[in-house]
Amino acid sequence: MKTHIIIASLLLAAICHAQPLVLSLKECRSMALGHSEDMKISSNNTLQAVLDHKVARNSLLPQLTGSAMGMYMAPDMDFDGMTLSMKGTWTARLNLTQPIYVGGKIMSGIKLAKLGVEASHEQLKVTRANVIADADNAYWTYIAVMEKKRMLESMLEYISSIYNQVRNSVDAEMAISADLLRVEAKRSDFNYQLEKVNNGLEMCRMNLCNVVGADFSTQIVPTDTIITIDGSAHCSVGKDLISNRPEYRLLQKQTDISQEQVKLACADYLPTLALSAGYSYFGNLKIKGFADDGTGRMTPFSERYNDDSFSLMLSLSVPIWNRGEGHRKVQKQKLAVEDARLDLEKNNRLMLIELQNAYNNLHSSESLIATAEAGEREAEEVLRVMTDRYEVGMCTLTDLLEAQSQWHSARSNSIEARTQYKIYETDYQRVAGLME
Repeated sequence: MKTHIIIASLLLAAICHAQPLVLSLKECRSMALGHSEDMKISSNNTLQAVLDHKVARNSLLPQLTGSAMGMYMAPDMDFDGMTLSMKGTWTARLNLTQPIYVGGKIMSGIKLAKLGVEASHEQLKVTRANVIADADNAYWTYIAVMEKKRMLESMLEYISSIYNQVRNSVDAEMAISADLLRVEAKRSDFNYQLEKVNNGLEMCRMNLCNVVGADFSTQIVPTDTIITIDGSAHCSVGKDLISNRPEYRLLQKQTDISQEQVKLACADYLPTLALSAGYSYFGNLKIKGFADDGTGRMTPFSERYNDDSFSLMLSLSVPIWNRGEGHRKVQKQKLAVEDARLDLEKNNRLMLIELQNAYNNLHSSESLIATAEAGEREAEEVLRVMTDRYEVGMCTLTDLLEAQSQWHSARSNSIEARTQYKIYETDYQRVAGLME
């Protein structure tokens, strides 16, 4: 009985494992975002930036430190007829320090940490957009190759039916064997193309599995195979769209960070003022010697001391001369600000070019779809007419095979144009900052 249960469990597990993954585009994006290592790294960086901000804010609060020390000193020290023993002496201290003025370093540090949090959020958005774009690319490429496979399989069925007709004609001595060889060569060519497409489809499937985090043996069934063309009429190109991009805002944050670092560099060479309070306690300090007992006689004594003390201190530190080091560091940081500004201007132009290119690709893709669909309809009609004429002997086999090749090419162009449009559509949304 146990053996039957184990076998049934294994069979059930195998069946469950063999079930294909039915995947819509929305689910593909969601799984890709959940699986992406880049997203996890960006999320961790954001958490680190938040923790850095909390640490920076703690600099406004008093800092409490403690210390303890034990001492064993030999030999004992003698002075004025007494012996000081520090064998096993110990001391402990608590110190509370409150910075009052540190040249603005604390506030600059807090602002830098806050800018770091904002920059990490923008970087997370950049990573998210890139992951979605990669997921869409893998999804639509997989669909395109699947459609090409179906097309080749249907063409193989069609050419096989033609082959059977020609073979029957050859057997009836109504056609020559060269016609049969010509059809056989065409069928072999389709088999060759189908083998290549199968190999490409397998690689596309594995790539899609990698993107969504599925096992490489998982079979994927996409559901969004009907491609709708929304049109590029609602799309636009302008500088205002660039400001929507997280990449642009990230560059702005980097410029702000560089400007804040100038203040931080200046703070290193400004006066600092701090207030500190301390409490100390020491014990096991022993003194031995002789003392007058009041009658003129010297009598030996031994005493162990344990005592505490309290201190309050206000410290002021003023840099006086550092051979121009502070000025040079500030100038260096100002140059870094200029570099960040120039980098922002350069990338702003590059992003405008990228946006224009994405818009052009999307717009031209619509024209390609219209052209490809018209060509497919015409080729399909030509193939239908040639098939009818061939069946009644009004056209040659060469004409029929040529019509079939034209339809195959037109259908391939239509598949590529429609799926490439969806990839361009996602790319436009990414470079226009519309993916948030």
